Amino acid sequence: MVLIIILLLLVGLVVWVIRTAGWKFAAQRFGGAIIVLVLVTFGTSVLLRQVPGEPCEIALGTAASEEAVAQCVEEQGLDDSVLVQYIGWSQDTLSGDFGYAFYKNQEPLIDTIEQRMPRTAWLFLYSQLIALVIAVPLGIWAAYQAGKRSRNIPSWLIYPIVGTLFILGQFVAGWRVTALVGVAFVVPILIFNFMRAGPSGDTTVNFLAFVLLSIPVFVIGETLRYAFSVERNWYQLTGYEPWSSGVAEHFKSIWLPALVLGLAAAPVYLRLLRADILQNLQQDFVSVAKAKGMSNTHILIRHVLRPSTLTLMTVLGLNIAQLVNGAVVVEFIFDFDGMGSYLLEAVYRQEFFAVQTIVALVATLFILINLVIDLLYTTVDPRVKASAGT
Repeated sequence: MVLIIILLLLVGLVVWVIRTAGWKFAAQRFGGAIIVLVLVTFGTSVLLRQVPGEPCEIALGTAASEEAVAQCVEEQGLDDSVLVQYIGWSQDTLSGDFGYAFYKNQEPLIDTIEQRMPRTAWLFLYSQLIALVIAVPLGIWAAYQAGKRSRNIPSWLIYPIVGTLFILGQFVAGWRVTALVGVAFVVPILIFNFMRAGPSGDTTVNFLAFVLLSIPVFVIGETLRYAFSVERNWYQLTGYEPWSSGVAEHFKSIWLPALVLGLAAAPVYLRLLRADILQNLQQDFVSVAKAKGMSNTHILIRHVLRPSTLTLMTVLGLNIAQLVNGAVVVEFIFDFDGMGSYLLEAVYRQEFFAVQTIVALVATLFILINLVIDLLYTTVDPRVKASAGT
């Protein structure tokens, strides 16, 4: 089923590219994509075989006889050269035969992909939606607040707010997490507030974004897991639930891992969008629009926001590789059986062909998403033209 969906999406994308950008552009991009896939998968094959150890010994265990290990090596073709193994794997993969995991009772790899790929795909989608919901409003607001100075917040107002937040935090996450968040976020804001002139909204948002950027994904994951799973039991570490189990059960099983990945990506998107909006606000067309009496909201939506999203769209496509890295960590923390945790397991057990197949799928997804983004440039900003001259 997964292969059929991928093939249908690929065919639809090819048709769209040809109709949008022409045959020349399509031939250049898809030809380059094939070269990239070959280089990435072959490089992965070479690097994996530099890892010390014998896959068959790992799969069969230390109690296995030499005859059993030798038979396993021969059956898997591990005694051939790297090039011969790669050519054999390429032929099998192109024919739809992804092989099997020989350390899991020869379970077909396609079954594992069909089971785990949707989990990681939903995790990626939800995390990016969360990141954009956080980053876009704050990025716009920070850009409009840039260069402004705000007055100090009165002490009679800030102390009750901070006290209420600490009480709510202790109820939700326990005193340990509340203290950690207080030291990391609230205390620096209080210091800023008692300066002669309080920080602008832009300064505060940038400061919080830098703090969040400096926190590794595994720290965010462990903190939220402790807060919502250990302290309050609001998230059950029971694994992924598909849509067929019900909408509520599905989101209950995935909201916290998606939040962790979203929080890790949001500061990057926020900073990029803020910088692009600031740059576009200095353009002549904004001054002309203001002179015509247009409101700030109208200028933002009609003239500034669309061209300011080009860099954000680019990073959204390039961030696929970073999401894979984050998925490995998040899926391990939350016992979320997706492709990230399976990739880590396959590398540990030196499942060469399984790793190559997963890398090929991720690389294909990376290339296709970035191709779609290139085509969307002309829709977001008509000044941007495809290299084919459309």
